[in-house]
Formats: sequence, C-alpha cells, structure tokens
Amino acid sequence: MAVPVSLLLAARSLLLLSLSSAAAVEVKRPQGVSLSNRHFYDEYRPFTCLDGSKTIPFDEVNDDYCDCKDGSDEPGTSACPNGSFHCTNAGHKPQYIPSSRVNDGICDCCDTTDEYNSGASCENTCKEQGRKEKETLQKMAEIAKEGLLFKQQLIEEAKRSRQDKQQALTDLQKKKETWEANVESLKAVKEAVEKPELEAKEIHKKAWDEVQAARKLEKEKAKAAETFKELDDDEDGFVSISEIQTHPELDSDGDGVVSEQEAESVLGGVRQVDVTSFRDAIWAGIQDKYKSEAAVEIPTLPEIPAEEVEDGHSTPHREEWKKDDRDEDDDDGGGEEHDDDGDEDEEEEEGGEEDYKHHVTRKNSDPNIKPWDPLRILLVRRAQ
Repeated sequence: MAVPVSLLLAARSLLLLSLSSAAAVEVKRPQGVSLSNRHFYDEYRPFTCLDGSKTIPFDEVNDDYCDCKDGSDEPGTSACPNGSFHCTNAGHKPQYIPSSRVNDGICDCCDTTDEYNSGASCENTCKEQGRKEKETLQKMAEIAKEGLLFKQQLIEEAKRSRQDKQQALTDLQKKKETWEANVESLKAVKEAVEKPELEAKEIHKKAWDEVQAARKLEKEKAKAAETFKELDDDEDGFVSISEIQTHPELDSDGDGVVSEQEAESVLGGVRQVDVTSFRDAIWAGIQDKYKSEAAVEIPTLPEIPAEEVEDGHSTPHREEWKKDDRDEDDDDGGGEEHDDDGDEDEEEEEGGEEDYKHHVTRKNSDPNIKPWDPLRILLVRRAQ
C-alpha cells in the first residue's frame, strides 16, 4: 500500500527538527558555511572556488572582498552579490539567505547568526519556532494518519460492496438462465400446441383458395356463356364475324367501326367459333372491352336527410313499404276480409318484421345479391 506523500514530508520534517535539536555540538567552520559544504573550507589548504574558476589563499575567505565569480569565497559577508549565507538555526530548520542580507541590521536567521557584526539586537527564536513547527507537523501527521485510516475503511467498504454486487449479479445471471430455459420450454410447448392448428388453418386456407378459384372459374365460364348467348344473335350456336361487327367497342384501330378483318382477328383468325372455343380462347381477350347489351341503368336516387334515416332506411318509408305489400296481398287474395282483432294485427306485424329481417339477412349473406333496402326498392318502383 502506498504511503501518502504528505505523511512522508511530515515525518521527514519531524526528523530534521529532532536532529537539529539533538545536534548541540558546534562544528568549527567559516561563517555562513553549511555542514554539508564544510569539507570545501579547510583552513590548512588554499581555497578553490566551488565553480573551479580560481584558487586563493584560505585567509582571503570572508575577507569582505569577492574573489570567486560564484561568490563562494564570501559565504559570511555581503561582498558578493550572488553569494548565499547559511543559517544553522539550531532547534529549527536550517536555511539559506542572500549574502546581501548579512549584517544589514535585520535579523533574517532565527539564530541571529546573519547579524554577527551589525550590532542589531536580535533574539534567538529557533527553539520556539521549532516547537510550533513541530506541533503543526504533528497535527498534520495525525490528520494524515486519520485520513489514511479513513481511506482504508473506504477501500474495505468498496471491496465488500463490490463483492455484494458481484454476488447479486451472479444470482441474477443464474435466474436469467433459468428464465430463459423456461421461456424456451414454453415456446416448445406453444409450438407443439399450435402446430396442429396451423396445419389445419393451412389446409383450410388451401381448400378455401381452391373453392374460391373454382367459384371464380365458374363465374367466368357463366359470364362467357352469357356473353356468347348475347353475341349469338341468330341462335345457331356459333358467333360469327357479322355478329362481332355489331359491337363497336371491340374496334381495335379506334375508328368506331369493327371491320371484317378486325372481327376475324377477334375470333382468332376463323369465321366463327362455338361456345367452347369462345369460352377458352376468345373471352379472355375481349372481356375488358365488351359491353353487355343487358346492362340496365339505375336511376339516380334522391338524397334523404340524415335525421330521417335509421339503420339504413327511414321509418315512414318502411311503414309505407309494408302497407304496399299488404295492399298487394289483399289484391292477390281476392278481397279476403281481415279481422280487426289487435292480436292478429300484432302477429302480422311481427311476421312482417321477421320477413323483413330474413330479406335483409339473405341479401347481406349472399354475395350475388345486391344489398337493396326497402327504401331503395320503393324509390326504384316510383321512378318506373
């Protein structure tokens, strides 16, 4: 597990403070020289500038004259503008200050060593500052320790939470597999149950399509036979060129007249055809053009207000239709007398209602019968 950087720094600072407090022995060295650089300043040998640019007699060190370019020959004076002065600060943290601050009358080092020749009245505050710094660092170390413990708790909680979620996911996956197996099983049962029904539907559909095709074929044959009868004007059992020429809608060149050649082309290149040949070979080519001579135009019916219409017909006209039917029954029956008894009238009305419903139901169920309602029948009668 990685140790936080803040905790390492705090521990290092505490160690330095402890070492500074413990180092009561003063090592002899020139003013402003640190312990780590003490071996460069040997009073029994000439001094060589730290940048190696020059070697001078040792008695010229700290003589208040800058001989080295790097200012290393004047660590304890302000002679060199680029020099630095080392504060030992026993009991607190050592530090470097610019040489220009040496003997300037202001105490920069807590041990007052930078003002050794200025006459400034300075007080050594290193121990007090060290104590405060140590307390601050201890508090930081305690906070870092608490943070580390809290972090460890969070890590453990995250591990437990992850394990719980992983277990829940595993359980859900097992349930999913069980449900999927159940679904597949139910699908197989459903398909097994539906298979006979689907097969029956397919057989029924195929049979129904065959019936529909047979009905359509019969209708086409009937329509072809009917058309053949209409075209066979002399009723000799053949449709000839002259009979085709009586139907201008069969004209092919658009001049409104069916020529002999056009009629012969309609008949497939022969002079006449019987009903079988007409039905099998000729009818398909002319059925879209041919116009039946028996077509009857239906007169346009007047519009009926919507508020008078109920269930596709109006009540007054329906009653009138019933009355007309009763009058016709009276005429057909030779003036047969009717009893005025209310029960018989009611029975007749109920019987008429049943006949009417049967009439409408039959017309709606039979596709060959047009769904005429009584109102339309009455209006057609009046138009005629």
